Amino acid sequence: MKVIKKKILPEYFRVVRAREKNFEIRKDEDDIQVGDLIILEEWNGYYTGNSVRRYVKYVLRDTPEYGLIRGYCIIGW
Repeated sequence: MKVIKKKILPEYFRVVRAREKNFEIRKDEDDIQVGDLIILEEWNGYYTGNSVRRYVKYVLRDTPEYGLIRGYCIIGW
């Protein structure tokens, strides 16, 4: 398991924190795997000090036939 920190805009941070959104579409640059801990830090041109922690339960990658651009992945928690 590894810990991965990512910026997230306030509009998306709010719904993730409220558990209304349980996924992110991101550039596949961190080799995120099931079991990794992702820390999403609210970013509004600066770090606000707010963050949420989620354990990765699912990663979808390499499926351009479903509209997912190569080099991107969907991370679910």
